Amino acid sequence: MGAYEAAVKYTQQRIQFGKPIASFQMIQDLIAKMLANVTACQALMFRLEELHSEGKLLDQHASLAKAFTTQRMRETVAWAREVHGANGIIVDNNVGRLFADAEALYSYEGTFQMQNLIVAKAATGFSAFV
Repeated sequence: MGAYEAAVKYTQQRIQFGKPIASFQMIQDLIAKMLANVTACQALMFRLEELHSEGKLLDQHASLAKAFTTQRMRETVAWAREVHGANGIIVDNNVGRLFADAEALYSYEGTFQMQNLIVAKAATGFSAFV
């Protein structure tokens, strides 16, 4: 189960002040932002698949996708951890593991900053690499 799905399920089941925390405004704000991140990443992946199928996928597309999606993933799992409260850092809770996984994916295969340099070189024609 992903961070977004885990957060929705948890907020529907966690009762505070006699009602599910999913009914609280700030929780709903976080749920909406998580869904926006998930949806944006899915849309980007669908577009990359189209480019790949057309033989038009370039390195900068992959770099842009990695930078964008891993940054959105970090936000999403952080918000999921937040809606879980203290339960979000318990080892037995899947969200804590997802949080650690997100940090690893953000750095593997080139850091966020390196991916952005690849994208910016393609956009400007100038390389910032020495």
